[in-house]
Amino acid sequence: MLTGAATRTQSFLRAPIASESERAHFQRRLAFTLLLVFILAFGFWLVAVGVHPFVGNGSIRVHFTSKVGIAQLATTFAGLTGWAVVRARTWSVDFLDAADVIGTLAICWGWDFMATCESPIWRPELVGVLAVSYTLVTRTAIVPSTTLRTAAIGIASFLPLAPATYAMYANAGERATLPLAPAVYVAIWSVVGVACTSTISYVIYGLRLEVRKAMRLGQYVLESKIGEGAMGAVYRASHAMLRRPTAIKLLTGTTNRAAERFEREVQLTARLTHPNTIAVFDYGRTPDGVFYYAMEYLEGITLDDLVEEHGPQPPARVVHLLVQICGALEEAHGAGLVHRDIKPANVMLTARGGQEDIVKVLDFGLVKESEASNALSTSSLDAVMGTPHFMAPEAILDPRNVDGRTDLYALGVTAYFLLTGERVFDGTNLVEICSAHLHQSPVDPSERRPDVPKELALVVLACLAKKPEDRPKTAGELADRLLACGIAPWSRSDARAFWERVAETAAGAKTPKRAERRRRRSAGMRGATVTIALDDRALG
Repeated sequence: MLTGAATRTQSFLRAPIASESERAHFQRRLAFTLLLVFILAFGFWLVAVGVHPFVGNGSIRVHFTSKVGIAQLATTFAGLTGWAVVRARTWSVDFLDAADVIGTLAICWGWDFMATCESPIWRPELVGVLAVSYTLVTRTAIVPSTTLRTAAIGIASFLPLAPATYAMYANAGERATLPLAPAVYVAIWSVVGVACTSTISYVIYGLRLEVRKAMRLGQYVLESKIGEGAMGAVYRASHAMLRRPTAIKLLTGTTNRAAERFEREVQLTARLTHPNTIAVFDYGRTPDGVFYYAMEYLEGITLDDLVEEHGPQPPARVVHLLVQICGALEEAHGAGLVHRDIKPANVMLTARGGQEDIVKVLDFGLVKESEASNALSTSSLDAVMGTPHFMAPEAILDPRNVDGRTDLYALGVTAYFLLTGERVFDGTNLVEICSAHLHQSPVDPSERRPDVPKELALVVLACLAKKPEDRPKTAGELADRLLACGIAPWSRSDARAFWERVAETAAGAKTPKRAERRRRRSAGMRGATVTIALDDRALG
């Protein structure tokens, strides 16, 4: 076991890869470098062949048959081969570490051999110095590397060139040039090349460390942005010690009062233990006062994307998903937390413990306050935050008196969307949408989709009652009513068959990117949580 300085030396000689995102980034950069070296070298060879009739002596075949020509082509296509191998599959860190060293040395030693394998009349050793230098500079500028690693690879790359130059001049039989002089010049320029590439690596790697330091929140290192909303952005991160994938939400643009309330609600949310509620690990503030919290990282799709990509869902599956959401809401309501923003975009469908179709409810009770204007916040009596298409009438009229039944209304709207693929109410602006929630009766979902069982349709319509007292009293009661509809359960084999079909479809055709689909959505604002001024509540 290495400790102390030995461990430090070993780590600085290894490729700087500490996470999966860094491994993928390193692989992409290494493959691109090898391809770029091939393009530059092959382009130079084509130019040499093209100008040969004008400046060369003898047949053009020399570029294919001489030792120099063969060495140049072999080295050039070594870069192409390395590119094909590196990009062929997802490689381990150790393989990429070795591929970086072996690929670079193979190309540079090929240039060393090419430069010193024939007569020294045209000072070919200088061509070798240039070829090795541009290869190392290209690698250093693109591939992440520590200064010590770059220096070690540079020294090894130049190392054969000086003795080979000495041997070439010593065997040339021309004593006008002593063999020691060109060998010394090559050694000097090799040192300069190593120093230059090491300096480049020092600057670039130093900047990379500074960026990583700036992206560090406590024990978490931010890796990439995975989402953004009105209240802030969500980043994929990893724990510095555990290397556990984590999602970090940075809440920006909030007042001090809002930040304090966020902190209290995170403390409450962290106590929720239901398996269908996203787990909150930690929370804190950045040095400049931005509040953040860390939660479990989920791989999957939202219910919004599920319907967008695969259309209305089978009633059995809808019941399966709704019952899980009810379980999460029942625990939260019992703890005094009202979500206030239940919608398909805030429910993730994922796999856990080898089981498919596991629901995770996101953003529990966290998005409640925001500045409605310079003078008003949503904690005042004049504004409320929510998503218009999923907002209960009482959330529009009197946000002070919302309770768990407000979430059940939003869950009914979500169920309606899952069953029919359509919104309960739509409009061209906020006034029309909110007015519909206040005054219009919803169309029976079984009229829009005949295969929806009448019993299930009645439960959904009960959730959409205008008065809270006409809805199911609790999430637990709603779950019981859903299970009493007599619909055959959605089994594990049903879920597995669905995801297998999805995998087969994805392998055969590419679907539009979700971000592009969201940009193409109409002005309905289904996915946006916004602040609505209650002065607009007189909607007729």
